[in-house]
Amino acid sequence: MLDLGSPVRNAPQRPVYGPPPLVHPGDATGEEAIAARSMNDTRDRTVGSIAHGDDQHVAARIKIATHPGHYMNHEASHLVDARSVEYWASLPGHVRDQAFVFELDQGHVLARVEWKDRGDGMGASRLSLEAQVGEAWQKLSTWDAVQTSEWQAHIMSMSLRSHQWRLTFACNHGDDNHLVVQAVRFIIKLPPTSPAHNVMHSQRITQQLWGDRLFTDVVVVCGARRFTAHRAVLAAASPVFSAMLGTEMKESQAREIEIADAEERAVQDTLEYIYTGTVGESAGCGMVVLGHKYDIPGLVEYAAPVALGNLTAENVVAEVRTLRAHADDKQLGPVFEALQNKVHENPHLFRAVLLGI
Repeated sequence: MLDLGSPVRNAPQRPVYGPPPLVHPGDATGEEAIAARSMNDTRDRTVGSIAHGDDQHVAARIKIATHPGHYMNHEASHLVDARSVEYWASLPGHVRDQAFVFELDQGHVLARVEWKDRGDGMGASRLSLEAQVGEAWQKLSTWDAVQTSEWQAHIMSMSLRSHQWRLTFACNHGDDNHLVVQAVRFIIKLPPTSPAHNVMHSQRITQQLWGDRLFTDVVVVCGARRFTAHRAVLAAASPVFSAMLGTEMKESQAREIEIADAEERAVQDTLEYIYTGTVGESAGCGMVVLGHKYDIPGLVEYAAPVALGNLTAENVVAEVRTLRAHADDKQLGPVFEALQNKVHENPHLFRAVLLGI
């Protein structure tokens, strides 16, 4: 029996709040730096670059593409000015589902969303975020907010590059007149750069290795397909592959890795990502699961939105079955939640699932 479950509405992620003051590049130290807030005008420039792993987290330049209107002089433009003490207020009685489309200067990967209100009953108590993927909107997550005048933050569980983001303030903390928000910030991920770093050099080499398949020394077997590959590349991309190939395990002795619990296409797409860093347009949930199983950095985060965007009435039953076994997993659980939400919001997908039971 296929059990899709009901849409996830009551499993909020507790927001992070209470950030330290502005930290400029070079001033941040320790884990506290990641929550540092820039108080510069985000309409004009990105500021406050904070190191986080291999990426830099910065406040993006944003502008409001569409908004639901405002009350008197409490305009929507106040939201993008982090320094301002002014605020946006909804039209009288419009206290639910107030949606804003924020436009970035270019496509970026979002690390987290930050917002601030006055800490009273008019402040936002529930929010949701969508990203524009092609011509459609992909719902990513819904979460609850606490009632506080401090900055709050929602950390993204999936990575997706987009130019436009729709942030909806679903409801407030109980006031019947207005919904009020003081400011919003989008914190994006930027890879580290160096004036002497040719970013394309290593990518060009690995792409050529994938395309030419010269001097291969291991075979990945899935079903009837046999994919030749390089031990060093697989080991560098995955600690699981590294353990399999660098010990006395059978895979190391036979120079062959068998993947029996996946489809051939998913294995091919996964290997292509390892070599090129590219998620194929046809990526499905099987590739997402392989990224988790073999602990391949970035694969789950980048492949999940593509896989969700490829859901159709023809493949949705199989995709639900693929992810359902990982519904309680810390990394794949949010992906399954996003799949559930998409199915429940799309009548064609929902009907296909019901017929597939």
